[in-house]
Amino acid sequence: MADKNAEVAALEALRDSSADLVKYLDAINGKLTRLNEQNELSLRVLENWTSVMAITKATMPSHKDTGHEILRKAL
Repeated sequence: MADKNAEVAALEALRDSSADLVKYLDAINGKLTRLNEQNELSLRVLENWTSVMAITKATMPSHKDTGHEILRKAL
């Protein structure tokens, strides 16, 4: 009978430890999901910077053009 009680106690301890492990892993899963979402948002921002830089380069006059404009205005 003592062996059965010890086995039941060990199984209850295992059940409790398993429940704690499940809670811990669920918390980790939530944090990893949030991290993944934030990573995707950062990726979108970085992808947009390529377009921002391309538009900026396209709309800015080149150094040669600004030099000619300065000369034209001076004359």
